[in-house]
Amino acid sequence: MTTAPDMTSSTFAGASRLSLKALRLYDELGLLPPERVDPDNGYRYYSARQLPQARLIGLLRQLGLSLSDIRAVLDAPAEQQPDLIRGYWTRAETQHVQRRELARYVLRTLKGEPSMTQHFNVQQRSVPAQQVATVSRRLRVAELPGFICKGMNDLHRRIQEQGASLAGAPFVVYHGQVNEDSDGPVEVCVPYSGNLKPGRDYVLREESAHHEAFVTLTRAQFEFPGILEAYDAACAYALVHGDRSSFSPREVYPHDWDTLKDSDPAGDVAWPFVRQNG
Repeated sequence: MTTAPDMTSSTFAGASRLSLKALRLYDELGLLPPERVDPDNGYRYYSARQLPQARLIGLLRQLGLSLSDIRAVLDAPAEQQPDLIRGYWTRAETQHVQRRELARYVLRTLKGEPSMTQHFNVQQRSVPAQQVATVSRRLRVAELPGFICKGMNDLHRRIQEQGASLAGAPFVVYHGQVNEDSDGPVEVCVPYSGNLKPGRDYVLREESAHHEAFVTLTRAQFEFPGILEAYDAACAYALVHGDRSSFSPREVYPHDWDTLKDSDPAGDVAWPFVRQNG
């Protein structure tokens, strides 16, 4: 049986509509290695059988998939590939909606238009000193939900394993912004009472008493970037009613997140401040 002749890199690039630079990159990453490399001159040769995979890679790049995501698709069994691509696209659509809402928020800010903070019922409270077990990490936005969930679960387990008791709602302190350029750090805190020994993977400390402005949000309202309006409302209230505090803003989670509906109260966005006249 006669086989089709090898295709040079240039010929294959033309047939697949991929650039030579892209072919070299995909070869280096193992996404699309040539079928044969001449041992004498190093020329790379491809087969027509590789064209469907080359075109798939090109299409997935146009969809905005990262090279690591494309690697996962190519490594998956054929019957699982559609579900993987569908999942990536669903996340991309969610991110697009978030960017659109964030753009509207930025435009309102630049144009000096009133924010939506007037729709929030901002309250204030005094928070007593409490002992907390904490885990901290510098991270990016995509890592945040997983870190918070794992951190709370691990701390709950540590507290219960040692016979101590949970003593309040867990909270997450943002010691710095978390975005594409800033990585926090973020600190997950679980209040406890009783005896608890320090561990290698968590820290014990006292959270001093303080005063804070807070807004209670539903689960749906915690979605980014809508939650920025809640932070704005709490911050504005704090600055009107007091002075800046050395404490960082935080989110308080008194309920089991996984059991909540979008319309259920889920927690608070809190902004610490120093009360005027005491």
